[in-house]
Amino acid sequence: MDHQKILQIQMIEQESNQLNQQLQLIDQNISDLQEIELSLDEIEKNQDKEILSNLGKGIYIPVHVKEKMMIIEVGNKHFIKKSIPQTKDVIEEQIKKLFVGKTEIMTRLNDLQEQVNILIGQIREAQEKEEKSSKKNRKDK
Repeated sequence: MDHQKILQIQMIEQESNQLNQQLQLIDQNISDLQEIELSLDEIEKNQDKEILSNLGKGIYIPVHVKEKMMIIEVGNKHFIKKSIPQTKDVIEEQIKKLFVGKTEIMTRLNDLQEQVNILIGQIREAQEKEEKSSKKNRKDK
């Protein structure tokens, strides 16, 4: 059996596992962003000045909304104010980028699967040749 090909398959499997973990993180981020969008929709529609704000891990606090402007961190502890529609645009852009990354990872996973299939085919061919050769040697004796 071709040990080098088996090692290649194992390396591909490791990379595939890492890529699948990245996919899970991307899916979680997309889900979180979509949940934020829904919350923004509720804030936008809600005429009442009190909402429940998620602190995380299923813990909510009632808060009074003074104005319907969001404060967004743009990096390095710098913040800007944006309207709800502007904030939703930012979120949509982030979701689009995540989907691009997800597509790239899925393409790579498909490429890796093709490589594994090729390697498995090569291993099978080598095994068949080995079996034929050993059968022929037995007949010749």
